[in-house]
Amino acid sequence: MRDGRAQREVTLPRAIRGFVSGRAVSASCGALLAFTAGTVLSAILQRHLLEAPQSAQRLVEFNVGEAFGFAASLSLILADSSRRVSLTGPDIAVLLLAALAWFVPEHHGVYLATTLAGAWFLLGGRTDRRRADLGQIWLALSIYELWAKLIFKVAYQMIEVIEVGLIYRIGRLFYGRLGIAGASLNVRDDWSIVILEGCSSFHNLSLTGLIWLSILKIAERAVGPAAFRALGVSACAVVAINIGRILAMLPSREAYQFWHDGAGSSLVALGSVAAAILPILVCVERDACRLSPRT
Repeated sequence: MRDGRAQREVTLPRAIRGFVSGRAVSASCGALLAFTAGTVLSAILQRHLLEAPQSAQRLVEFNVGEAFGFAASLSLILADSSRRVSLTGPDIAVLLLAALAWFVPEHHGVYLATTLAGAWFLLGGRTDRRRADLGQIWLALSIYELWAKLIFKVAYQMIEVIEVGLIYRIGRLFYGRLGIAGASLNVRDDWSIVILEGCSSFHNLSLTGLIWLSILKIAERAVGPAAFRALGVSACAVVAINIGRILAMLPSREAYQFWHDGAGSSLVALGSVAAAILPILVCVERDACRLSPRT
């Protein structure tokens, strides 16, 4: 009798602890989902309600970047219960503090939220891979949406010299009369284009990095030499696509309008996204085939 009573007394506290632990994990998932969805939703609402209408190219880029970042966050938050992130009191406090950035009246500034929360989770995730992975995704999303754009504006004068020189050298292969004057390129005396930071060939590299990291996290693959090679291929392809777009604008005003504001800009955006996705997707599939047992 005593052994049976002792066994029930041991089993009951274990069941209670398991129930409480399960409820805590569910609450953590809810908080993480609310924070991630709230940040992305706030940015989308501000972009459509407060900002000037975006070009088709910008809408494709923003939607794809946010979609991949959100999908990767969901895959980490909604992992099986044994691997889900469990939040502590300080974690909740940091998420609440970071959520104040939702009310910044500028859609890029909203991503101050993922900057703060991502840094906190990454620094505190040395013993928890899921926390570190979630922090990496949030930081990659904030780098793409906020910090890369700010750094690019500040540093573009240094980048501009290298970029215009590169475009000029490649353009000479296609246009024998290609002329250059500072950041201006022309193939006719009555028409030229000026390359500003918004049209830079390197502009979409932060989006490429975000997509690359998101696919790795969704597929639960570690970063290795093959993954870095895929990232390099994607980066080169994205830069090449954008250089091709700039060169295609040179012949006439009509060509400029098509590739800068018309359907051509959407084609370039979709091509850049495909160039970012395909190499790392092939890398992940090859890794999956290599690891799967042969029958």
